[in-house]
Amino acid sequence: MEYGVVMGDHRIGEAEVFREGLYYRIRCRVRLSGKVLCKVLVSCGTREENLGILVPEGDAFVLETRIPVKRLGEGELRFRVLPRHTELKGRFVPLAPEEPFRYLSRLKDARLVRRGDVTGILIEEKDCG
Repeated sequence: MEYGVVMGDHRIGEAEVFREGLYYRIRCRVRLSGKVLCKVLVSCGTREENLGILVPEGDAFVLETRIPVKRLGEGELRFRVLPRHTELKGRFVPLAPEEPFRYLSRLKDARLVRRGDVTGILIEEKDCG
Protein backbone atom coordinates (compact mmCIF):
# COMPACT_ATOMS: atom_id res chain seq x y z
CA MET A 1 0.00 0.00 0.00
CA GLU A 2 1.25 3.53 -0.74
CA TYR A 3 0.83 6.63 1.45
CA GLY A 4 1.83 10.26 1.12
CA VAL A 5 4.62 11.67 3.30
CA VAL A 6 4.12 15.27 4.42
CA MET A 7 6.21 18.02 5.93
CA GLY A 8 3.89 20.64 7.35
CA ASP A 9 1.14 21.02 4.73
CA HIS A 10 3.22 19.84 1.77
CA ARG A 11 3.44 16.34 0.35
CA ILE A 12 7.15 15.68 -0.17
CA GLY A 13 7.23 11.97 -0.93
CA GLU A 14 5.75 8.51 -0.62
CA ALA A 15 5.81 5.62 1.82
CA GLU A 16 5.34 2.05 0.68
CA VAL A 17 4.02 -0.28 3.38
CA PHE A 18 3.96 -4.07 3.14
CA ARG A 19 2.45 -6.36 5.76
CA GLU A 20 4.83 -9.25 6.46
CA GLY A 21 3.30 -11.46 9.11
CA LEU A 22 3.43 -9.57 12.40
CA TYR A 23 5.48 -6.71 10.92
CA TYR A 24 5.12 -3.72 8.63
CA ARG A 25 7.98 -3.28 6.18
CA ILE A 26 8.18 0.42 5.35
CA ARG A 27 10.14 2.26 2.66
CA CYS A 28 9.90 6.06 2.58
CA ARG A 29 11.28 8.15 -0.29
CA VAL A 30 11.14 11.95 -0.04
CA ARG A 31 12.55 15.10 -1.63
CA LEU A 32 14.51 17.29 0.79
CA SER A 33 17.22 19.94 0.53
CA GLY A 34 19.54 17.93 2.78
CA LYS A 35 20.50 20.95 4.88
CA VAL A 36 18.91 19.49 8.02
CA LEU A 37 18.73 15.88 9.20
CA CYS A 38 15.11 14.77 9.25
CA LYS A 39 13.19 11.93 10.85
CA VAL A 40 10.01 10.17 9.80
CA LEU A 41 7.09 9.71 12.19
CA VAL A 42 4.22 7.35 11.46
CA SER A 43 0.91 7.46 13.29
CA CYS A 44 -2.21 5.34 13.39
CA GLY A 45 -5.07 6.65 15.49
CA THR A 46 -3.50 8.03 18.66
CA ARG A 47 -0.32 5.96 18.42
CA GLU A 48 2.84 7.43 16.93
CA GLU A 49 6.26 5.92 16.27
CA ASN A 50 9.57 7.50 15.25
CA LEU A 51 10.85 5.41 12.33
CA GLY A 52 14.29 6.98 12.20
CA ILE A 53 16.48 9.31 10.14
CA LEU A 54 16.24 9.73 6.37
CA VAL A 55 19.50 9.09 4.49
CA PRO A 56 20.54 10.28 1.01
CA GLU A 57 20.12 7.88 -1.91
CA GLY A 58 20.59 9.31 -5.38
CA ASP A 59 18.45 12.43 -5.77
CA ALA A 60 16.18 11.64 -2.79
CA PHE A 61 16.26 10.72 0.89
CA VAL A 62 15.08 7.29 2.00
CA LEU A 63 14.33 5.25 5.08
CA GLU A 64 13.72 1.51 5.19
CA THR A 65 12.62 -0.26 8.35
CA ARG A 66 10.38 -2.91 9.87
CA ILE A 67 8.22 -2.43 12.94
CA PRO A 68 5.80 -4.75 14.73
CA VAL A 69 2.16 -4.18 13.75
CA LYS A 70 1.18 -4.19 17.44
CA ARG A 71 3.14 -0.94 18.02
CA LEU A 72 0.78 0.95 15.71
CA GLY A 73 -2.25 -1.24 15.31
CA GLU A 74 -4.11 -1.64 12.06
CA GLY A 75 -5.78 1.17 10.18
CA GLU A 76 -4.95 4.27 8.15
CA LEU A 77 -1.28 5.21 8.54
CA ARG A 78 -0.06 8.82 8.35
CA PHE A 79 3.54 9.74 7.66
CA ARG A 80 5.23 13.05 8.41
CA VAL A 81 8.77 14.39 8.35
CA LEU A 82 10.23 16.62 11.06
CA PRO A 83 13.71 18.01 11.68
CA ARG A 84 15.65 15.46 13.73
CA HIS A 85 15.87 17.60 16.86
CA THR A 86 12.18 18.51 16.94
CA GLU A 87 10.67 17.04 20.05
CA LEU A 88 6.98 16.70 20.61
CA LYS A 89 6.07 19.14 23.36
CA GLY A 90 4.13 18.17 26.40
CA ARG A 91 4.23 16.14 29.56
CA PHE A 92 5.40 12.53 29.21
CA VAL A 93 3.59 10.22 31.63
CA PRO A 94 5.04 6.68 31.73
CA LEU A 95 2.44 3.91 31.81
CA ALA A 96 2.72 1.42 34.66
CA PRO A 97 0.09 -1.34 35.03
CA GLU A 98 0.39 -1.36 38.82
CA GLU A 99 -0.24 2.40 39.20
CA PRO A 100 -3.47 4.36 38.67
CA PHE A 101 -3.50 6.74 35.71
CA ARG A 102 -4.32 10.27 36.92
CA TYR A 103 -4.76 11.94 33.51
CA LEU A 104 -7.89 10.27 32.10
CA SER A 105 -9.58 13.63 31.50
CA ARG A 106 -6.65 14.72 29.29
CA LEU A 107 -6.52 11.70 26.96
CA LYS A 108 -8.38 13.36 24.07
CA ASP A 109 -5.32 15.58 23.43
CA ALA A 110 -2.75 12.90 24.18
CA ARG A 111 -0.62 10.50 22.13
CA LEU A 112 0.80 7.11 22.91
CA VAL A 113 4.60 7.39 22.50
CA ARG A 114 7.73 5.42 23.27
CA ARG A 115 10.84 6.95 24.75
CA GLY A 116 13.53 4.33 24.63
CA ASP A 117 12.03 1.22 26.19
CA VAL A 118 9.32 3.12 28.09
CA THR A 119 5.79 3.45 26.74
CA GLY A 120 3.79 6.39 27.95
CA ILE A 121 1.30 9.11 27.18
CA LEU A 122 2.42 12.50 25.87
CA ILE A 123 -0.08 15.16 26.90
CA GLU A 124 0.08 18.33 24.79
CA GLU A 125 1.64 21.28 26.57
CA LYS A 126 -1.55 23.35 26.52
CA ASP A 127 -3.21 20.64 28.64
CA CYS A 128 -0.40 20.26 31.16
CA GLY A 129 -0.96 22.12 34.35
